[in-house]
Amino acid sequence: MNRAQTVIDFGVGAGVFIIAVGVVFAFVPAIFEPFSGAASSTPVVADRAVDHLSGSLLAADPAAPGTLSPACTAAFMNATNVSGADCGFDAATPATELLGIGDREVNVTLRHPADPPRTGPPVDGSDLDSVAFDGPLTREAGGSTPTDVTVSSRIVSIEDSQYRLVVKVW
Repeated sequence: MNRAQTVIDFGVGAGVFIIAVGVVFAFVPAIFEPFSGAASSTPVVADRAVDHLSGSLLAADPAAPGTLSPACTAAFMNATNVSGADCGFDAATPATELLGIGDREVNVTLRHPADPPRTGPPVDGSDLDSVAFDGPLTREAGGSTPTDVTVSSRIVSIEDSQYRLVVKVW
């Protein structure tokens, strides 16, 4: 029995084709969205900055990322070099330059893990036993008021105590 394509066969095929084209047009822009260069999208920058801080810049040992050196952390947050500490960076260098984030502005804060990452108070430097530093462990580069802020954080260890290292980029 030879039979040609019926109207129903044609309708089903055309319907499946139209749905497939619609799905492609709906999802292709979302595939490329993480790579768009919009000025307000900074999650990659914030994530890279907090990784750099916790993994190498402030790390006590590069083989153990997430374990921060108290002296280097105090030096970075206070923007002054601590005597006797071999941190591998000049603390007086602007934070944006140390983190390689260009013309964006940044706030780096050390918080207790139980506090909210966006609004919790910074850890006081007197909480660190091995460093003589009083004052909040926070550093900000930039004077503008943030309107669109991206926050990234990591749980870190300093002197066997857990803290949350929070980086805000705008």
